[in-house]
Amino acid sequence: MSNPIPRSILHIEGDPTSWGLSVVGPAGPGWGDAPVEVAIIAPVAGTLVLSPARVGSFTLVPPPIGDGWMPALTLVAPHLYVPTATGLTAAAPGYALAPPDDEIPALITKLIDAMSGPGKRVTVQISAVGSGVVVLNGAQLPFAVVAPAG
Repeated sequence: MSNPIPRSILHIEGDPTSWGLSVVGPAGPGWGDAPVEVAIIAPVAGTLVLSPARVGSFTLVPPPIGDGWMPALTLVAPHLYVPTATGLTAAAPGYALAPPDDEIPALITKLIDAMSGPGKRVTVQISAVGSGVVVLNGAQLPFAVVAPAG
């Protein structure tokens, strides 16, 4: 069985991850400066929240020719990924969020709101050893990915 093939691959300056977009094609996505929600299928399935105004550059290209695509990583808990120099990997998929997955839509809304205005911050509870928080400055954040478990 082949894996779903993305409509396009998104590369964002400063992060080496290749994001497989499920709906947006490689030709002019029509994004302005406002944050956008983009459904992704690789390397994890979830939602990428992109702030085009905060990104120096991004590239959309067609997926490689073939009959499949890399499978999405299976996450045992919902995760938040923010840009890193090494990219999203199986060993480092981002920050584990405290379940349940039903809080993901609210987190996406908070990210969009923080990226929409100057100086807005979002505090996200994470499930580290014990617990902790990630504080995100929406005025500086180019993108974030929220992926459910499974």
